[in-house]
Amino acid sequence: MTGRAEGPGPRAWTPDTLDEQDWLVPWSRSSPGGPHAADDVVARVAHGLRHGPGLALVRGLELDGLGDPECAELCRRFAARLGTVLPLPAGPSADDLLTAETAPAVELSAADLARQREGDARTLDPHTDRSHGPESPWLLGLLCIRPARAGGESLLVSARAVHDRLAEQDPSALHHLYQDFHFGRGPDFDRVSPVFQQRRHGLHVQYNRYWIERGQREAGLPFPPGRQAALDTLHGVLTDPGTVLRVPLRRGDLLLLDNTAVLHGRTGFSDPAGPGERRCLARVWADRPAAR
Repeated sequence: MTGRAEGPGPRAWTPDTLDEQDWLVPWSRSSPGGPHAADDVVARVAHGLRHGPGLALVRGLELDGLGDPECAELCRRFAARLGTVLPLPAGPSADDLLTAETAPAVELSAADLARQREGDARTLDPHTDRSHGPESPWLLGLLCIRPARAGGESLLVSARAVHDRLAEQDPSALHHLYQDFHFGRGPDFDRVSPVFQQRRHGLHVQYNRYWIERGQREAGLPFPPGRQAALDTLHGVLTDPGTVLRVPLRRGDLLLLDNTAVLHGRTGFSDPAGPGERRCLARVWADRPAAR
């Protein structure tokens, strides 16, 4: 397919076409509605995920008095109102508390990881999350427990907007992105998928440049002609400042996004020296509700 994306799902957007009210959902225990205020917030988030930009940021969750594991549990409980929360498997790459050490922008040696205590200066380019299930999770939630001292802005990109721009400017590259790529290798983790697919819920994106290149390399398969150039073209669009919404996260911000429709990354950041002061986000994955 080389035409514009059609069908249901989150709409296409760029930073210039979004208003803050399209994605920012304030949280307040004193909000009008009393005990139903939380239901109203969840309803607004759900609508934004399915019919809006595919993302929502709930601002102002109360975290005082909660330890990091308790914050992670709060994140999971909120996500359970929207979908079926997925258990995180063992291993540092699936940690539910993301820091410079547990979620570096690139894989690091033990010596390099020791130096991550002051942050991670590398930008993590826009990508989608994968899980150890057969499919990528639908929902990604990131709760800001502690922001970085400087940097660490979230980078968000509409897959539909990227797709449609490629359809207009480079349909040949888009055609290649509808072909199969290897996403990683290993026991119980062979994945072969296009970057873009049309599915029942609309346009579906799965992309992580690092895992694609590693998967192809470990499979012993060179990229077919045109595929590497298509990935380069995609990377250029994903990192175009006119495509990327930059969102600084505050303590108590819960960022929720459709992981099959919105790509995410972050800027580099620096951290304070104290272990209890470093940037930390709680992460949760969830699948779509069974009825949807």
